[in-house]
Amino acid sequence: MSSLLPKYVLFDMDGTLIDNYEFHVKAWGQMCSKYGAPRHRSEIIRDLHGTNFEICQKYFGPGITFEQSEVMSQEKEVLYRELYAPHITPICGLIPFLDALRQAEVPMGLGTMGTSENAQFVLDALDLHEYFAVLKTAESVTKGKPDPEIFMSCLQGLGATEELSKEELWVFEDTTSGIQAAVRTGGAAFGILTSCDEKTLLNHGATRVFADYQKVMNLLL
Repeated sequence: MSSLLPKYVLFDMDGTLIDNYEFHVKAWGQMCSKYGAPRHRSEIIRDLHGTNFEICQKYFGPGITFEQSEVMSQEKEVLYRELYAPHITPICGLIPFLDALRQAEVPMGLGTMGTSENAQFVLDALDLHEYFAVLKTAESVTKGKPDPEIFMSCLQGLGATEELSKEELWVFEDTTSGIQAAVRTGGAAFGILTSCDEKTLLNHGATRVFADYQKVMNLLL
């Protein structure tokens, strides 16, 4: 195993641990249609970043209140879990990669703009709790990605007390806003190709991109 291991590794969840992006798109599409704000798939994808309040403001208008967005978001997340539950599986090579990092005693954190319920849904279904020393969800922050708040919060929880280099911090993400958040955190932003193409992620600051974690394992050789 490489002697050039990072001090910390952070992961996004949706599209990074699991390939569930289309199920979120489908759930939001159904919500938009139900509440009189139908959107083309491309519009849903364009605005699908940030906190659920921020997303609801984009889909349903700036006049929506935080309380209204909370109710609608909870409904959407229940729908998403119902749609995705029969299909949930880790991205190829994820578990061996996590095992390798744990064996090397590299602390890992999970920072997702998904809800705590969604995070527990994934961690329970795939038995991933033991890998992550820190979990931060949408409820943990006030600003969504591309703001780095959630990743900085993860690092604080892991005990990082100084600025880290790209060699010391690896961040795995799948979206342009996630890659931007990773870059702003100061780490090497590694893209997983579930939601965007290679060129798009590289153009937004990704250090490298990978089809799955079988390819990522080469970083440890």
